[in-house]
Amino acid sequence: MAKYRGILLLLTACLVLRAVALVRPCLSDDEATYCVVGREMLGGRVLYRDVVDHKPPLIYLTYAATQALGGPVGGMRLLHLVSILVVFATALLLGRVARRLAVDRGEVDRGEAGSGNPEALAAAFLYVVFTTTLFDFDSLAANCELFMMLPLTGSVLVYLRSALPEMARAGLVAAGALVGLAMLYKYQAGVQLPLFFLHLAWIHRRRPGRVLQGWLLLGGGTLLVIGACLGVMHLAGDLQDAWFWFRFNFAYIREGLQLSEVAGRAVGRLSYAIIPALLLWWLGARAVARTLFGRTELASPGRLDHFSAGWILVSALATTVGGRFFGHYFYQVVAPLAVVAAPGARRLWVSRRALLLGATAVPAGAFLLAGVFHGPVMAAGGQPDPDYAAMAAFVDAHSGPGDRLVIWGNAPVLYFEADRPLGSRFVFSNYLTGLSPATRTQSDPRADSSANVVGESWDMLERDLEDRRPRLFVDTSPGNIASYGKFPPAKYPRLEAILERDYVSIGQIAGAQVLELRAR
Repeated sequence: MAKYRGILLLLTACLVLRAVALVRPCLSDDEATYCVVGREMLGGRVLYRDVVDHKPPLIYLTYAATQALGGPVGGMRLLHLVSILVVFATALLLGRVARRLAVDRGEVDRGEAGSGNPEALAAAFLYVVFTTTLFDFDSLAANCELFMMLPLTGSVLVYLRSALPEMARAGLVAAGALVGLAMLYKYQAGVQLPLFFLHLAWIHRRRPGRVLQGWLLLGGGTLLVIGACLGVMHLAGDLQDAWFWFRFNFAYIREGLQLSEVAGRAVGRLSYAIIPALLLWWLGARAVARTLFGRTELASPGRLDHFSAGWILVSALATTVGGRFFGHYFYQVVAPLAVVAAPGARRLWVSRRALLLGATAVPAGAFLLAGVFHGPVMAAGGQPDPDYAAMAAFVDAHSGPGDRLVIWGNAPVLYFEADRPLGSRFVFSNYLTGLSPATRTQSDPRADSSANVVGESWDMLERDLEDRRPRLFVDTSPGNIASYGKFPPAKYPRLEAILERDYVSIGQIAGAQVLELRAR
């Protein structure tokens, strides 16, 4: 009975801490982008060819599925409910992993119920709490990382059950397949494979043939899933386009790793991610230090403590890719930290319960309130949200539901609010202007972004404007919305010529200039 009471309390905590997501249908620019892309796919547009973003495909399919069931707004609320259940399921899997490590250390009998074990509940609880100690646009939004972590955690659990004491071939294939599934939400999930390879090589080091077989099984499982995805893309006719936009990721990463910027950005963003979750990071760091520098005779037979330390390391490296350190990137490292921190949290529950409760409840409660009072909090921080509602009302007054819309800028939330079909394949203009989020090209008006422009995107835009004939063109540069003041259309002769020929200004609203298509 205590087992089910613990699970119920865990689910309740998950629902309460993420309740804001059930009220607000769109929590971030990322959510708006995925939602709009999913909406276009439901309207018959082909991903990567007719509607463009550079993330892996499953996030858009997830958003499309919930909108197919609930519509643009109801579907987003359904999506947020699904995301809460995903966090809850991931937490339960992490509890299973924590229990497996406890068994390996000889602290728990194999017959003890996994989900009711105190260490399992501690790991699950830490994950549920410390994935919410960020602002709502990071912690509550249904981002790629949140969905990625469910299959990725599943892969760890399946791997640990399949690698020891003897290898289970089907289990290793399944572990690799789960990594492949996670990669289709976010490419960085692939860092798990080298960890599996190295751990397998160590524990079966006296049998190199078995190690090679294990590697082939893991890699084969991953390739099976990725290959199936590529096959579907080929049948849909967008494989070449998907490859084109996949390669953009390397330019995106390169721009974020400018040494003159990345160190300063890391200090601020790491502080934002770590300080509210200091208990988790402290307990996790202490556990890893004991594993790496403690007495070797205390090492676990399967070296699973060392495995978990490696899991933290590869996850931390994955969060640094691109040098942007966005808060939601840290989901990937919070998961293994919750596992290794669980024994320390369990001991604190016995010896210093008030400290444990304070170090979890205070930051979680503070960020819950920040989500409830999102508008005033953002305004007080000097970053008020643009008045998208007013802009959407203007669009609604000057167009019909089927009229296409183009927004010049980085304002996908306006596409969501306006609920109009895209007038081009782009949900934002960054491919055309070279603005790269969280770098000087966004924050410094003097920074040159031309090196980041995707040259082919201008031909694509020009064809789309000719073929789709969008009714309205909204220019967000006059109000410097989302830092687009440095990118007025007049800066781009090809765009300026099209606007002068085909469009006429019909007014300004909330910092945006709205133009309407001239009658032919």
